[in-house]
This record gives sequence, structure tokens and C-alpha cells, in this order.
Amino acid sequence: MRILNEQEKRDSLNEILIELSKSQDILKEPKDRVPFFVRLESIYYNYNKENFRHYYSDIFSTLSLIDGDSSLGSLDVLAQNIQTIKDGYVPKNNDENGEIIDISKEIVKLYDHTNLDIARINYTKTMTNETMSELAKNRLLVTNLENNVRESEDSLKELSNQAIEDLKQLSRKVQDRQEDMQKEYITILGIFAAIVLAFTGGIVFSSSVLENIDKSSIYRITLIAFIIGLVFFDLIWLLIDFIRDINGKVIRKKWILIFVNLILIGGIVGVCLSFKFAWFLPI
Repeated sequence: MRILNEQEKRDSLNEILIELSKSQDILKEPKDRVPFFVRLESIYYNYNKENFRHYYSDIFSTLSLIDGDSSLGSLDVLAQNIQTIKDGYVPKNNDENGEIIDISKEIVKLYDHTNLDIARINYTKTMTNETMSELAKNRLLVTNLENNVRESEDSLKELSNQAIEDLKQLSRKVQDRQEDMQKEYITILGIFAAIVLAFTGGIVFSSSVLENIDKSSIYRITLIAFIIGLVFFDLIWLLIDFIRDINGKVIRKKWILIFVNLILIGGIVGVCLSFKFAWFLPI
């Protein structure tokens, strides 16, 4: 058996770990285990000094390499095969001095360190998966919160728009009501002015006629009465018509205006004719 140097032993042990991780059937038969026992003895056994101690960092790096590349093998398969190596190893071979080669302790340490690292890697993977799962849940939660915030913003925007529209409508109603009130005030004032004008005009006209009834002829007094009546009636009619326009009322009884104007104009024409032909003698 050739004596390997330290680096060769480290490389050889890493190769053995990779081989043991490839297949569950690699140690199925007892005869398949013997080559691995011999290789491990060549790595660990030193007949004239202390046996080789593997590097913990080598085991961890090799297991990490296997875990990161599925084509190299599986950690679960490696754990099973290491268990088979540990349970099946029995010292049988002799060294150059005829002494039994026994690396049972080293194999147990290899088994212990390998399983410890496998458990640590699996635990790290589990924690990583849980962390990723929590991150995914948090991302989903954040997405839902963002959607809720967006929906709330849209709802607030709709409510704001609706409130603004309601305020505009209310403002328009208030303005319309103010305009209606202004029209009502104008109507009231117009009616009052028309009544005052008609009443005052009638009183003045009546007073003037009664005061001058003995100074003028019946024709002149009657003619002036018809003319003043025509003017006052048309003025009052125009004022009332203006009030109708302000209030948006277009219904007008024009026949009354025409009828009254015809009567007054007829009276004026009749007075003129009666004066010309002396139908009535002065009293």
C-alpha cells in the first residue's frame, strides 16, 4: 500500500465522499464495500505515527458542493452510505509489519462530522426555505396592502369628486335661488310701482279734470282724458310685460291690450269727429 501525502489524502477523501453520494446501490453487496475500506485505510492509517485526521473544512466544503450540484449526488444518499461504512467496517488487513490496520475511530469521526454537516446544511436549507416563504408571504401582504391603499385612494378620489360635484350643484342651486329671489323682489317692486303709478296718475288726472272742467270744452277734456288713459294704460302694460320677461313667463293676453287700445283710440277719433261736426253742443 503506497503512502499518500497529506494533500493526496485530503483529495482522496473528498473523492470518496462524492462517490458515496451518487448511488444507494454502490455499497449494496459486501464485496462492493471492500475497496472503500481499503481506500479509507490508506488515507487514515500511519503505521509509525499518529493516524491522519481529516479536515473539518474539507468535509463541509465537499458537502456544500454536493448540495449545490445535484449531478454530483445527494446528501441523503451519502448519509446512508456513510452509515453502511461505519456499521460494516471490521479491521482485517495487516500493514507491512504484520499489524492489524484499525481505523474504526477515524471512520466514526468521519461519520459523525459528515452527519453533523448534513444536518446543519439541511437545517440551513429549511431555515432558508422558511425565510423565503415568509418573504413571499410578506411580499403578498405588501401587494395586498398596496392594492388596498390604491383602492382606498380611488374611493377617496371618487368621494372627493362626488363631494365637489355636490358642492357645485348646491352652489348652482343657491345661485338659481338668489336669481329667483331677485326676480321676485323685482316683481314685487314692479307691481308696487305699477299700482302706485296707476293710482297716482289716476288721482292726478281726476283732480286735473275736475279742476278744469269749467274752463275747457267737453271735447277737449274728453280728448285729453282718452289720450292720457291710452298713455297710462300702455305704460302699465309695458311695465307688467317687463316683469313677465324677468320671471320667464311668456304667456301674455295681448287681446286685452289691443281691445283697450282700440276703445281708447276709437274714443279719440270719436271726439275729433264729434268736434268737427258739432255733434254735441257745449253746456
